[in-house]
Amino acid sequence: MTLESLIIRRNDRMDDTGAIKAGVVNTYLLTASTNKAVTPPTGARYAIFASTHDIWVKMGGAASVPAGDTTDGTGSELNPSLRFIEGVTAIGVISEYAAKVSITFYK
Repeated sequence: MTLESLIIRRNDRMDDTGAIKAGVVNTYLLTASTNKAVTPPTGARYAIFASTHDIWVKMGGAASVPAGDTTDGTGSELNPSLRFIEGVTAIGVISEYAAKVSITFYK
């Protein structure tokens, strides 16, 4: 497995196309309401998340589905897209439902 650099491609006029090269894609099956601990590949700096259901994600710890207000900044994030993860050794992912998740990693 070789991590690719995350590069936004440009067309001939140097306009951003939004296209990126495929990275290291890991897939996970989530059991409803059960945190999945994900270890990013060595050297990963970015992660892109996709899922068949809403997911809650926590960098560096176990994710949780909110049962009330969290107002101290420690909550899990709903459906993140692209995140900078350099130095993160664990990613917690959870869904209220059984879900299929892909996380694409880049350096």
